[in-house]
Amino acid sequence: MANDRKKSDGHAAVRERADQQIRLIYIGSGVVLFIAALAVAIGLFITRYQPPRAQVLTVDGQSYQARDVVTRGGYFAFFDSGIASLSDVARGTVDRLIEEAALRSQASKVVALVNDEDIIQALYLELDLVSPLRQLPSTASDETATPADSTETATATLSPAPTVVVDPEELTGALTEFLRDAGLNRDTYESIVEARLYRERLHEYFEAAVGESGSQLNLQRIRVSTQSAADTLIEALDEDADFATLADSQSVAEEDGDGGDLGWTVLALLDEEVRDAVDGLSTGEHSAVIEAGVFFEIYRVAEVMEDGEYEGLVASQLAGLRFDEWLETAIARLEVERDLSADEESWINERVLDAVPARLGG
Repeated sequence: MANDRKKSDGHAAVRERADQQIRLIYIGSGVVLFIAALAVAIGLFITRYQPPRAQVLTVDGQSYQARDVVTRGGYFAFFDSGIASLSDVARGTVDRLIEEAALRSQASKVVALVNDEDIIQALYLELDLVSPLRQLPSTASDETATPADSTETATATLSPAPTVVVDPEELTGALTEFLRDAGLNRDTYESIVEARLYRERLHEYFEAAVGESGSQLNLQRIRVSTQSAADTLIEALDEDADFATLADSQSVAEEDGDGGDLGWTVLALLDEEVRDAVDGLSTGEHSAVIEAGVFFEIYRVAEVMEDGEYEGLVASQLAGLRFDEWLETAIARLEVERDLSADEESWINERVLDAVPARLGG
Protein backbone atom coordinates (compact mmCIF):
# COMPACT_ATOMS: atom_id res chain seq x y z
CA MET A 1 0.00 0.00 0.00
CA ALA A 2 2.79 2.34 0.91
CA ASN A 3 4.45 1.71 -2.46
CA ASP A 4 1.16 2.48 -4.26
CA ARG A 5 0.86 5.78 -2.40
CA LYS A 6 4.43 6.70 -3.28
CA LYS A 7 3.75 5.94 -6.93
CA SER A 8 0.54 8.00 -6.84
CA ASP A 9 2.32 10.92 -5.18
CA GLY A 10 5.08 10.72 -7.79
CA HIS A 11 2.62 10.82 -10.65
CA ALA A 12 0.86 13.82 -9.07
CA ALA A 13 4.13 15.64 -8.71
CA VAL A 14 4.98 15.00 -12.36
CA ARG A 15 1.57 16.28 -13.46
CA GLU A 16 1.97 19.35 -11.27
CA ARG A 17 5.36 20.13 -12.80
CA ALA A 18 3.91 19.65 -16.28
CA ASP A 19 1.00 21.95 -15.47
CA GLN A 20 3.41 24.57 -14.14
CA GLN A 21 5.46 24.36 -17.32
CA ILE A 22 2.32 24.78 -19.43
CA ARG A 23 1.24 27.78 -17.35
CA LEU A 24 4.70 29.29 -17.73
CA ILE A 25 4.51 28.76 -21.48
CA TYR A 26 1.10 30.49 -21.59
CA ILE A 27 2.36 33.33 -19.43
CA GLY A 28 5.51 33.69 -21.53
CA SER A 29 3.48 33.67 -24.75
CA GLY A 30 1.14 36.26 -23.29
CA VAL A 31 4.04 38.48 -22.30
CA VAL A 32 5.55 38.16 -25.79
CA LEU A 33 2.21 39.00 -27.42
CA PHE A 34 1.74 41.93 -25.05
CA ILE A 35 5.21 43.28 -25.84
CA ALA A 36 4.56 42.85 -29.56
CA ALA A 37 1.21 44.63 -29.28
CA LEU A 38 2.82 47.39 -27.23
CA ALA A 39 5.53 47.80 -29.85
CA VAL A 40 2.89 48.06 -32.58
CA ALA A 41 0.94 50.61 -30.52
CA ILE A 42 4.06 52.65 -29.88
CA GLY A 43 4.92 52.47 -33.56
CA LEU A 44 1.44 53.65 -34.52
CA PHE A 45 1.69 56.45 -31.97
CA ILE A 46 5.06 57.54 -33.29
CA THR A 47 4.13 57.30 -36.96
CA ARG A 48 0.45 58.26 -36.91
CA TYR A 49 -0.52 60.16 -33.80
CA GLN A 50 2.60 61.95 -32.61
CA PRO A 51 4.01 63.53 -35.82
CA PRO A 52 0.94 65.63 -36.74
CA ARG A 53 0.86 67.05 -33.21
CA ALA A 54 4.58 67.34 -32.68
CA GLN A 55 5.70 70.93 -32.11
CA VAL A 56 8.44 71.58 -34.66
CA LEU A 57 8.83 75.37 -34.57
CA THR A 58 8.22 78.32 -32.26
CA VAL A 59 8.66 81.92 -33.46
CA ASP A 60 8.16 84.71 -30.93
CA GLY A 61 5.72 82.55 -28.98
CA GLN A 62 3.80 81.31 -32.03
CA SER A 63 3.99 77.50 -32.16
CA TYR A 64 3.68 75.34 -35.27
CA GLN A 65 2.94 71.62 -35.27
CA ALA A 66 4.04 69.20 -37.98
CA ARG A 67 0.57 69.17 -39.50
CA ASP A 68 0.72 73.00 -39.76
CA VAL A 69 3.94 72.66 -41.73
CA VAL A 70 2.28 70.08 -44.02
CA THR A 71 -0.58 72.49 -44.72
CA ARG A 72 1.69 75.48 -45.34
CA GLY A 73 4.18 73.39 -47.29
CA GLY A 74 1.46 72.13 -49.60
CA TYR A 75 0.32 75.68 -50.27
CA PHE A 76 3.84 77.01 -50.84
CA ALA A 77 4.71 74.10 -53.14
CA PHE A 78 1.56 74.02 -55.27
CA PHE A 79 0.13 77.54 -55.15
CA ASP A 80 2.96 79.91 -54.34
CA SER A 81 6.15 78.44 -55.85
CA GLY A 82 7.79 79.26 -52.56
CA ILE A 83 9.62 75.94 -52.11
CA ALA A 84 12.61 75.13 -54.28
CA SER A 85 12.35 71.34 -53.94
CA LEU A 86 9.53 69.02 -52.85
CA SER A 87 12.13 66.66 -51.42
CA ASP A 88 13.06 69.34 -48.88
CA VAL A 89 9.63 70.85 -48.31
CA ALA A 90 9.75 70.50 -44.50
CA ARG A 91 12.86 72.60 -43.97
CA GLY A 92 11.91 74.99 -46.75
CA THR A 93 8.53 75.63 -45.14
CA VAL A 94 10.04 76.15 -41.69
CA ASP A 95 12.43 78.72 -43.17
CA ARG A 96 9.54 80.41 -44.95
CA LEU A 97 7.48 80.61 -41.75
CA ILE A 98 10.38 82.32 -39.98
CA GLU A 99 10.85 84.78 -42.84
CA GLU A 100 7.16 85.66 -42.88
CA ALA A 101 7.20 86.28 -39.13
CA ALA A 102 10.12 88.68 -39.57
CA LEU A 103 8.34 90.51 -42.39
CA ARG A 104 5.06 90.91 -40.50
CA SER A 105 6.71 92.04 -37.27
CA GLN A 106 9.43 94.37 -38.55
CA ALA A 107 8.92 95.52 -42.15
CA SER A 108 6.54 98.32 -41.13
CA LYS A 109 9.53 100.05 -39.51
CA VAL A 110 10.91 100.57 -43.02
CA VAL A 111 7.92 100.69 -45.38
CA ALA A 112 4.26 101.63 -45.16
CA LEU A 113 2.07 99.54 -42.88
CA VAL A 114 -0.01 96.87 -44.62
CA ASN A 115 -3.60 97.43 -43.47
CA ASP A 116 -6.80 95.43 -43.87
CA GLU A 117 -7.79 97.33 -47.01
CA ASP A 118 -4.43 96.52 -48.62
CA ILE A 119 -4.98 92.82 -47.91
CA ILE A 120 -8.54 92.87 -49.35
CA GLN A 121 -7.29 94.61 -52.49
CA ALA A 122 -4.50 92.06 -52.83
CA LEU A 123 -6.88 89.14 -52.37
CA TYR A 124 -9.15 90.50 -55.06
CA LEU A 125 -6.28 90.83 -57.50
CA GLU A 126 -4.70 87.47 -56.67
CA LEU A 127 -7.98 85.63 -57.16
CA ASP A 128 -8.28 87.14 -60.67
CA LEU A 129 -11.50 88.93 -59.85
CA VAL A 130 -10.44 92.20 -61.50
CA SER A 131 -10.79 93.26 -65.12
CA PRO A 132 -9.41 96.56 -66.41
CA LEU A 133 -12.94 97.90 -66.87
CA ARG A 134 -13.63 97.49 -63.16
CA GLN A 135 -10.56 99.33 -61.92
CA LEU A 136 -10.81 102.86 -60.63
CA PRO A 137 -7.86 105.27 -61.01
CA SER A 138 -6.31 106.16 -57.69
CA THR A 139 -7.03 109.70 -56.55
CA ALA A 140 -3.33 109.96 -55.67
CA SER A 141 -2.21 109.59 -59.29
CA ASP A 142 -1.85 113.33 -59.82
CA GLU A 143 0.25 113.94 -56.74
CA THR A 144 3.90 114.86 -57.02
CA ALA A 145 6.84 114.36 -54.72
CA THR A 146 10.24 115.96 -54.41
CA PRO A 147 13.13 113.74 -53.26
CA ALA A 148 14.04 114.64 -49.68
CA ASP A 149 17.77 114.57 -50.38
CA SER A 150 17.63 116.68 -53.53
CA THR A 151 17.92 120.46 -53.98
CA GLU A 152 16.45 120.32 -57.49
CA THR A 153 13.06 121.87 -58.13
CA ALA A 154 11.93 119.11 -60.48
CA THR A 155 9.19 116.86 -59.14
CA ALA A 156 8.47 113.16 -59.65
CA THR A 157 4.98 112.00 -60.55
CA LEU A 158 3.64 109.23 -58.33
CA SER A 159 1.86 106.37 -60.07
CA PRO A 160 0.35 104.07 -57.44
CA ALA A 161 -1.52 100.94 -58.41
CA PRO A 162 -5.18 101.50 -59.30
CA THR A 163 -7.81 100.91 -56.66
CA VAL A 164 -10.24 98.11 -57.51
CA VAL A 165 -13.96 98.00 -56.91
CA VAL A 166 -14.50 95.19 -54.38
CA ASP A 167 -17.66 93.09 -54.50
CA PRO A 168 -17.78 91.44 -51.04
CA GLU A 169 -20.02 88.56 -52.12
CA GLU A 170 -17.88 87.80 -55.16
CA LEU A 171 -14.74 87.91 -53.05
CA THR A 172 -16.20 85.66 -50.34
CA GLY A 173 -17.33 83.06 -52.87
CA ALA A 174 -14.05 82.95 -54.77
CA LEU A 175 -12.00 82.99 -51.57
CA THR A 176 -13.99 80.15 -50.02
CA GLU A 177 -13.43 77.97 -53.07
CA PHE A 178 -9.74 78.79 -53.20
CA LEU A 179 -9.18 78.13 -49.50
CA ARG A 180 -10.92 74.75 -49.82
CA ASP A 181 -8.55 73.79 -52.64
CA ALA A 182 -5.50 75.16 -50.81
CA GLY A 183 -6.39 73.61 -47.45
CA LEU A 184 -6.00 76.92 -45.60
CA ASN A 185 -8.24 79.00 -43.39
CA ARG A 186 -8.74 82.68 -44.13
CA ASP A 187 -6.60 84.01 -41.28
CA THR A 188 -3.66 81.89 -42.40
CA TYR A 189 -4.02 82.94 -46.02
CA GLU A 190 -4.29 86.62 -45.13
CA SER A 191 -1.13 86.35 -43.00
CA ILE A 192 0.68 84.91 -46.03
CA VAL A 193 -0.61 87.74 -48.23
CA GLU A 194 0.41 90.32 -45.63
CA ALA A 195 3.97 89.00 -45.59
CA ARG A 196 4.04 88.94 -49.39
CA LEU A 197 2.95 92.59 -49.58
CA TYR A 198 5.70 93.56 -47.14
CA ARG A 199 8.22 91.63 -49.23
CA GLU A 200 7.14 93.50 -52.38
CA ARG A 201 7.25 96.88 -50.65
CA LEU A 202 10.72 96.22 -49.28
CA HIS A 203 12.01 95.23 -52.71
CA GLU A 204 10.59 98.46 -54.14
CA TYR A 205 12.14 100.40 -51.27
CA PHE A 206 15.58 98.93 -51.82
CA GLU A 207 15.37 99.33 -55.60
CA ALA A 208 14.72 103.03 -55.07
CA ALA A 209 17.62 103.19 -52.61
CA VAL A 210 19.99 101.50 -55.09
CA GLY A 211 19.12 103.95 -57.86
CA GLU A 212 19.79 103.57 -61.56
CA SER A 213 23.57 103.98 -61.64
CA GLY A 214 26.73 103.38 -59.65
CA SER A 215 30.33 102.22 -59.66
CA GLN A 216 30.98 99.27 -62.02
CA LEU A 217 33.81 97.11 -63.29
CA ASN A 218 34.44 95.56 -66.69
CA LEU A 219 36.22 92.27 -65.99
CA GLN A 220 38.13 89.68 -67.99
CA ARG A 221 38.88 86.13 -66.90
CA ILE A 222 41.24 83.28 -67.69
CA ARG A 223 40.24 79.84 -66.38
CA VAL A 224 42.57 76.83 -66.48
CA SER A 225 42.49 73.32 -65.06
CA THR A 226 45.76 73.14 -63.13
CA GLN A 227 47.68 75.24 -60.62
CA SER A 228 50.87 74.97 -62.68
CA ALA A 229 49.12 76.36 -65.77
CA ALA A 230 47.79 79.26 -63.72
CA ASP A 231 51.24 79.98 -62.27
CA THR A 232 52.73 80.02 -65.77
CA LEU A 233 50.07 82.52 -66.86
CA ILE A 234 50.81 84.77 -63.88
CA GLU A 235 54.50 84.81 -64.84
CA ALA A 236 53.60 85.75 -68.42
CA LEU A 237 51.22 88.50 -67.29
CA ASP A 238 53.83 89.90 -64.93
CA GLU A 239 56.06 90.19 -68.00
CA ASP A 240 53.37 92.26 -69.77
CA ALA A 241 51.83 89.49 -71.87
CA ASP A 242 48.46 90.43 -73.38
CA PHE A 243 45.65 89.18 -71.14
CA ALA A 244 43.07 88.93 -73.96
CA THR A 245 45.42 86.90 -76.14
CA LEU A 246 46.16 84.46 -73.32
CA ALA A 247 42.46 84.17 -72.52
CA ASP A 248 41.61 83.29 -76.11
CA SER A 249 44.36 80.68 -76.35
CA GLN A 250 44.45 79.20 -72.83
CA SER A 251 41.11 79.70 -71.05
CA VAL A 252 38.67 76.78 -70.81
CA ALA A 253 35.73 79.06 -69.88
CA GLU A 254 33.79 78.74 -73.10
CA GLU A 255 30.96 80.91 -71.78
CA ASP A 256 33.24 83.99 -71.61
CA GLY A 257 33.41 86.51 -74.42
CA ASP A 258 36.37 87.30 -76.64
CA GLY A 259 39.51 87.96 -74.65
CA GLY A 260 37.83 86.48 -71.56
CA ASP A 261 35.33 89.34 -71.43
CA LEU A 262 32.76 89.07 -68.61
CA GLY A 263 31.09 92.42 -69.25
CA TRP A 264 30.18 95.08 -66.74
CA THR A 265 29.33 94.11 -63.20
CA VAL A 266 29.16 95.50 -59.68
CA LEU A 267 31.61 94.52 -56.96
CA ALA A 268 28.83 93.56 -54.55
CA LEU A 269 27.43 90.97 -56.99
CA LEU A 270 30.66 89.01 -57.31
CA ASP A 271 31.40 85.83 -55.37
CA GLU A 272 33.28 86.58 -52.18
CA GLU A 273 36.59 85.09 -53.43
CA VAL A 274 36.44 87.05 -56.69
CA ARG A 275 35.34 90.22 -54.93
CA ASP A 276 38.25 90.05 -52.51
CA ALA A 277 40.68 89.38 -55.37
CA VAL A 278 39.66 92.33 -57.58
CA ASP A 279 38.70 94.86 -54.92
CA GLY A 280 41.23 97.68 -55.03
CA LEU A 281 42.68 96.79 -58.43
CA SER A 282 43.15 99.63 -60.90
CA THR A 283 42.39 99.53 -64.61
CA GLY A 284 44.76 97.11 -66.36
CA GLU A 285 45.77 95.20 -63.20
CA HIS A 286 45.19 91.48 -62.75
CA SER A 287 44.43 89.40 -59.68
CA ALA A 288 46.34 86.54 -58.12
CA VAL A 289 45.23 82.97 -58.86
CA ILE A 290 41.84 82.04 -57.38
CA GLU A 291 40.71 78.47 -56.79
CA ALA A 292 37.19 78.02 -58.15
CA GLY A 293 36.07 74.45 -57.59
CA VAL A 294 38.22 72.26 -59.84
CA PHE A 295 39.47 75.28 -61.79
CA PHE A 296 42.02 78.05 -61.28
CA GLU A 297 41.12 81.59 -62.38
CA ILE A 298 42.79 84.94 -62.96
CA TYR A 299 40.82 88.19 -63.31
CA ARG A 300 41.72 91.51 -64.87
CA VAL A 301 40.06 94.89 -64.46
CA ALA A 302 39.64 96.08 -68.03
CA GLU A 303 37.82 99.32 -67.21
CA VAL A 304 36.17 101.15 -64.32
CA MET A 305 33.08 103.41 -64.34
CA GLU A 306 32.58 105.53 -61.26
CA ASP A 307 28.92 106.18 -62.01
CA GLY A 308 27.61 104.11 -64.89
CA GLU A 309 23.97 103.31 -65.60
CA TYR A 310 23.02 99.81 -64.50
CA GLU A 311 22.04 97.46 -67.29
CA GLY A 312 19.78 94.43 -67.26
CA LEU A 313 18.92 93.09 -63.82
CA VAL A 314 21.85 94.67 -61.96
CA ALA A 315 19.71 97.17 -60.01
CA SER A 316 17.20 94.46 -59.09
CA GLN A 317 19.99 92.13 -57.98
CA LEU A 318 21.54 94.83 -55.81
CA ALA A 319 18.14 95.49 -54.26
CA GLY A 320 17.82 91.76 -53.64
CA LEU A 321 21.12 91.77 -51.78
CA ARG A 322 19.98 94.62 -49.56
CA PHE A 323 16.70 92.85 -48.90
CA ASP A 324 18.53 89.65 -47.94
CA GLU A 325 20.75 91.61 -45.55
CA TRP A 326 17.71 93.28 -43.99
CA LEU A 327 15.89 89.95 -43.66
CA GLU A 328 18.89 88.28 -42.02
CA THR A 329 19.04 91.07 -39.44
CA ALA A 330 15.28 90.94 -38.88
CA ILE A 331 15.31 87.17 -38.32
CA ALA A 332 18.17 87.55 -35.82
CA ARG A 333 15.86 89.73 -33.70
CA LEU A 334 13.23 86.97 -33.44
CA GLU A 335 13.10 84.32 -30.74
CA VAL A 336 13.22 81.15 -32.84
CA GLU A 337 13.21 77.57 -31.57
CA ARG A 338 13.50 74.86 -34.21
CA ASP A 339 12.60 71.35 -33.08
CA LEU A 340 12.25 69.43 -36.34
CA SER A 341 13.52 65.86 -35.94
CA ALA A 342 14.57 63.65 -38.84
CA ASP A 343 11.44 61.48 -38.39
CA GLU A 344 9.16 64.52 -38.36
CA GLU A 345 10.91 65.95 -41.40
CA SER A 346 10.39 62.68 -43.30
CA TRP A 347 6.75 62.53 -42.20
CA ILE A 348 6.09 66.06 -43.48
CA ASN A 349 7.87 65.48 -46.79
CA GLU A 350 5.97 62.26 -47.37
CA ARG A 351 2.58 63.85 -46.67
CA VAL A 352 3.20 66.69 -49.11
CA LEU A 353 4.53 64.32 -51.78
CA ASP A 354 1.49 62.05 -51.29
CA ALA A 355 -0.67 64.99 -52.34
CA VAL A 356 1.10 65.45 -55.69
CA PRO A 357 -1.17 63.12 -57.74
CA ALA A 358 -4.32 64.81 -56.44
CA ARG A 359 -2.88 68.28 -57.09
CA LEU A 360 -1.99 67.26 -60.65
CA GLY A 361 -5.38 65.74 -61.23
CA GLY A 362 -4.06 62.17 -61.18
